[in-house]
Amino acid sequence: MDLSKLTSLPGLEGVDNTPGLRGYVLWAAESWFETIATAPAYSAAAAPGTSAVIATPHTFQEGYGFLEIYITLDSNELKAEIVGERDGRGLKVSFEGFHPGNKPESLEFLNIVKNIGGIMLVPDADDTYIQVGAKGLPVELTPSWGSGKLSSGRRGTMVKGECYATAIKLYKANVVHKPTPTV
Repeated sequence: MDLSKLTSLPGLEGVDNTPGLRGYVLWAAESWFETIATAPAYSAAAAPGTSAVIATPHTFQEGYGFLEIYITLDSNELKAEIVGERDGRGLKVSFEGFHPGNKPESLEFLNIVKNIGGIMLVPDADDTYIQVGAKGLPVELTPSWGSGKLSSGRRGTMVKGECYATAIKLYKANVVHKPTPTV
C-alpha cells in the first residue's frame, strides 16, 4: 500500500475541540435501506482524509428514513477500541446514552429494536455525524430500563449500542428522516 500521501497531524492551532455529543441520535433498521453508502478505500491519489468520510447519501425504501431518539444531554458517550490480534485488528464501537421517561412509544420502540440490526448516526458537539454500524456490521441496540428511586435517580432507558467495525467513519451526506405517519 502506498502510504506516501499520509500527512502530518498538527495540533489544534486555536480551533475549538469541544468534547461530547449532541442530545439525540439517529437510527434506522438495516432492512429499511435500499443502499448503505460507504467511504472510499484509502488511495494515495485522493485528498488526505477522504477514506474516513462517507460523502454519498444512504438511500431508503419508500416511506423510511432515520428516526430521531432524544438522549439526555451529557449522558451519552461514544467509544471505539481496537480488538483482535496482529494481522487481524478491527474496532468494537460502543454507545451509551439515557432516554428519559416511561412513554408507551419509547418502551415499544426499545422493546422491538433489541432484535434488529441498524445504522446509527451520532452527532458530536460540532454537529458532525459519526456513523455507527455498516452494511453487514450493524449496530445492535441493547436498552436497559430503570425506574429510579423516589429520593433520587431517573426513570427511563439507558440506550446502549455495540457493533464491530473496520474503521471510524464520518457521514457527511444528506440525512433522510423517516416521514411522520398519518393516523
